[in-house]
Amino acid sequence: MGRLWHSVAIAWLFTVALASDGPFTPIHEAGRCSIRGNCGKSGWFGPELPCPDNGLAEEPVDDVRKQLVEICGPKWNTGPVCCAAEQVRWLS
Repeated sequence: MGRLWHSVAIAWLFTVALASDGPFTPIHEAGRCSIRGNCGKSGWFGPELPCPDNGLAEEPVDDVRKQLVEICGPKWNTGPVCCAAEQVRWLS
C-alpha cells in the first residue's frame, strides 16, 4: 500500500506542477518542505494525497514525534519534519 500511495502522490504532484504557471515549490534548500498535510483523495477509495507546501520543516508535538518514531524508526527521534499529524495517523 505504501508504494501505491507514493506513486499516486508523485503522479498528483507532477500533474499539478505541470498545470501551474511557475515552479511548484520555488525554494529548494535543506529544511524546506515540498509537501505537508492532506488535501483530499483522488477518488472514493483512493488514499489521502499530500498538499504542496514550501514552508520550513517544523518540530512536531510530542505525541506526533512518538508515533513517527514508532512507524518510521529512530532516525526520526530529533529534528524538524515536513509531515503533519494527520499524515502520521494515516500512515499508522
